[in-house]
Amino acid sequence: MKNLFKSQTAYEILMLLTASPKRSFYFLEIREAVKKDAANITRELDKLIKEGIIAQELKNRKKSYSFNTDYAIGPELINLFQKNKGAEVEKIFNREWLLAEEIINANPWFMAIPFYCFTNQFAQPGGKAYQHQACVYRGYHLWFYFDKQDAQAVGDHLVDKFESDVDFMEEVNSQIRLFADKLVATVAKIPESGLDKVSSEKLWRYYKEHEEVHQEYYQWGWIPVAADMFGDNLTNRGKQMLRELKAPAAKIEEYLALLTQPEQDSLLKEEQDALIKIGIAVQSDPKQFSIFKELFRKFKEEDVKFLGLYTHSKEYEDKFEEVVRTLKNRINKKILNDLQKHYAKYFYTKFIYTEEQGVYNFEHYLKELVRLVNGDNNLKKTYGDQEKKIKMVLADKQALIKKISLSKKTTRFFGAWGDFMVTKIYRRYAQLFALYKTTFFLEEIARRIGLSLKETRFMTSKEIKAALFDHQSDKEEIKSRAKLSLYYTAKDTEVYYSGRAAEQIIKKYIQKDESREVSELKGQCGCRGQAKGIVRIVNVIRDMEKMKKGDILVSISTQPDLLPAMKKAGAFVTDQGGVTSHAAIVAREMNVPCVIATRIATKVLKDGDLVEVDADKGIVRIIK
Repeated sequence: MKNLFKSQTAYEILMLLTASPKRSFYFLEIREAVKKDAANITRELDKLIKEGIIAQELKNRKKSYSFNTDYAIGPELINLFQKNKGAEVEKIFNREWLLAEEIINANPWFMAIPFYCFTNQFAQPGGKAYQHQACVYRGYHLWFYFDKQDAQAVGDHLVDKFESDVDFMEEVNSQIRLFADKLVATVAKIPESGLDKVSSEKLWRYYKEHEEVHQEYYQWGWIPVAADMFGDNLTNRGKQMLRELKAPAAKIEEYLALLTQPEQDSLLKEEQDALIKIGIAVQSDPKQFSIFKELFRKFKEEDVKFLGLYTHSKEYEDKFEEVVRTLKNRINKKILNDLQKHYAKYFYTKFIYTEEQGVYNFEHYLKELVRLVNGDNNLKKTYGDQEKKIKMVLADKQALIKKISLSKKTTRFFGAWGDFMVTKIYRRYAQLFALYKTTFFLEEIARRIGLSLKETRFMTSKEIKAALFDHQSDKEEIKSRAKLSLYYTAKDTEVYYSGRAAEQIIKKYIQKDESREVSELKGQCGCRGQAKGIVRIVNVIRDMEKMKKGDILVSISTQPDLLPAMKKAGAFVTDQGGVTSHAAIVAREMNVPCVIATRIATKVLKDGDLVEVDADKGIVRIIK
């Protein structure tokens, strides 16, 4: 069809305008979409206007352009372009798509930052970008995909780079920390009130400053994930290196887990340890300890029994919150002050990833402290024992390095790999803080452009800018995206499909029905050990009430808000993740067996199944 037009530029202009025949576009929007020289675009627009194919009008003192639906063969032209668009859709989407992640409560506006980065900026500094990336949204529920061969190629490229240049691995860890700190510093400047009084220009400055630093953050932050999460590239290379060192086949998983044991604590452990130390302070004061024990006893034996509440149900938590409030005036000032500082430092870690999760209140940490001091009568000893175990593991790691005569370079390779786990949590905390803080300016932008916060999250940056400054937006299209949409990025390309068009592409090319019946699942060892227990599928906070001590927690991927359930689990099993995933990191810090990257655990297992977890071999067997 392109041959029907004398100019490629004219063809691309018409492709843009016929896709949204009821919408008008400013010149800058057209230029950004077709990626052509301004003089070239102006020349072709003038020709198309002269021929009557395009209409021009003055809006907000600016020229805008739209397809002339009164043009003699206008309907035929629209039909032709739509058919040609179908051919382009086939070319784009007819490939083997690999499910990278499924996120139940995703933020589309935020996710667009890494997704566009993956296909446009990720070649620097990693050396290779993804060619195609697609994601399906049903409301806030996200599934995102890479071309399978593409993801494998990016992973192999990074692992080759790691093996040949360990300095680069160490630089990645350093840069992740640097840009995480830069991200926190940038969003910390965003006011949490009074944004209704600032100019649109200043509001947009907050927006762009965050977007730019977050893109830089992802250029480094995604490198460890890309190297292992989607094809086990790094894990397979590590195992091959151990085989070449003549490690016994039965010991490969064990050696790999030990050699990648981080030397430093993650922020996740630092947060937990800080609360434990407050708990130790409570238990060190007999009067304070007695107050905490009596409150918890009364709650469990009188309030809960009388009301018939289930642990971790919303009703249970609400009642518990009401009860612990009475402690505020009875805790000594030092303990109360330490807990308030803890709350101020970590309250945002619940914000995964939208306003629907919200943030923790002070009472949440007070409840956790009450549970902590009542669940273990000697926290000081338990904490000391845990620290000894960690030192023993690190000593075992050094003994293994000596035993298999690991070279200095290879030791650094595995050490930097282990540090990926620490910097993964470091960047995650920065990211969650940014998600919380940016909600304030996004809410104000949504108010000014006449859309809900959720709907605004389904707009591109270009669309938000046009709506904010030029009062131009396709609100029906945006509302449609918030129900069902397909977002696609490639080099210099960012596009949304919505409604029926999205549904057709998704069903034909991306999400195909697959039925599976298996008796054994294979994944990776996140943390060594064995366990046997009842399956509980836990993906969101409300699922936690199902968990009993010793159950096997099965999740798409764990997040910090699921930690109370994880503390009860006999083992963790996840669909997603590599050895730097949240589940693997928590498992190592809690010494709980963990199998990650099974791909299908939440699809083939169900609540009540009896399973046996052999994390040493990365296997989950269904017994009943």
